[in-house]
Amino acid sequence: MEHVEKKSVSTLKKMMAAFGPAWIISAVAAGPGTTLSVAKAGGVYGYSFLWVIVLSVVLAFVCQYMAAKTALIGGKGIVSIVEEKWGKGLAWFVTIDALLVIWLCNVVLLKILVSVTGFVTGFSTPWWGLFFVAVFYGLVAHGGYKLIEIICKIVVSCLVISFIVTLFIARPDLGAVLGGLVPNFAGFGKAQMLMMTAIMGGSIHVTILSMQTYTVHERGWKTKDLKLALTDTAVSLLGAFGLYCTAIYLTGASVLNPGGIKVATLFEMADAIQPLLGEYAHGFFCVGIWCAVFSTIMPTFIAASYVLGDKMKWDLKPGDKKYKLIILAGCLIALPGSFLPGKPVNLLMLMLALSFVGTPFFVAIFLKLLNDKSWAKENKNGWLLNIGGGTALFVTIFLAVKWVITIF
Repeated sequence: MEHVEKKSVSTLKKMMAAFGPAWIISAVAAGPGTTLSVAKAGGVYGYSFLWVIVLSVVLAFVCQYMAAKTALIGGKGIVSIVEEKWGKGLAWFVTIDALLVIWLCNVVLLKILVSVTGFVTGFSTPWWGLFFVAVFYGLVAHGGYKLIEIICKIVVSCLVISFIVTLFIARPDLGAVLGGLVPNFAGFGKAQMLMMTAIMGGSIHVTILSMQTYTVHERGWKTKDLKLALTDTAVSLLGAFGLYCTAIYLTGASVLNPGGIKVATLFEMADAIQPLLGEYAHGFFCVGIWCAVFSTIMPTFIAASYVLGDKMKWDLKPGDKKYKLIILAGCLIALPGSFLPGKPVNLLMLMLALSFVGTPFFVAIFLKLLNDKSWAKENKNGWLLNIGGGTALFVTIFLAVKWVITIF
């Protein structure tokens, strides 16, 4: 019996050690954009937007698994796969689309980091941006950011636990929670559309979709690991990321909404965990959101090197001259973000919506390839994944088109 238990523990440890790529993606997705958008939705709309949160998590799982599946079948990253299948022109379009979204995210994330740093230190200046891009370049270009990223993720995990514990203190209305799972389009106007686009943009966007096609290869996975990729994506996206989004949203709905707090500023969101932390809520929240930005922005710099390196056929590694130049370019592009006018909350919501516009194109690529029997062969999509992928394509196209029409 003892031998069986030891064998089970050993098997579990091996399985947990095998996980990885989708956890990196969910950590990037669970950044300040998602944190803010789901909390704001809870504060503004109460429980009625819960169905959007659930839908975004499910579609994130579907899209990230299709991204991993495409990469494993193709044996390459997204850019090389597209170039091999459809030529250099479309491959350049994919590259430019991904780089624009990645660097746009970096611009706004730097603005958030500078704002939070100013609030925490009491010394607000856009010149914090210069300090941070120097730090990012030093850490990322030379591969020395891992320890800091781990520390940041521990702090962020503590912040999420605070939201979960606060949820038990707040005791959300179960009837209202169940009612929030039913889609309600009554009075669904411009503001609601932007909010839904921002939420979807936080969980399904070009940066993490393209990253997934490279991280599975970094892990050394092959086609034989498709089942492991499915489990990895399900546990990290449906499980961890789903819990993260739902806990923060329901805390916002049960604490912020009754108090009439609409999260007009970044720091009003700290009121959501005040029932647990009291006077320490704002300080701890600021440290947590600072760590969330810090641990999210660094992998996005690396994502740019994946995409551009793939297109140029460069075998990039930390410390390489070309790798360092790509990281430096990303840092310099992000730098003006610290001087952007406007509230960080509004800029973050706008960034999520803008980064979402290119998402339908990537989802369409995955669906096309995974339904091509001559390409995917025996790993061609089944009906269930096609339903999920088709839903993701419809939702992303609808929201992207609707958002563009609304803006213009």
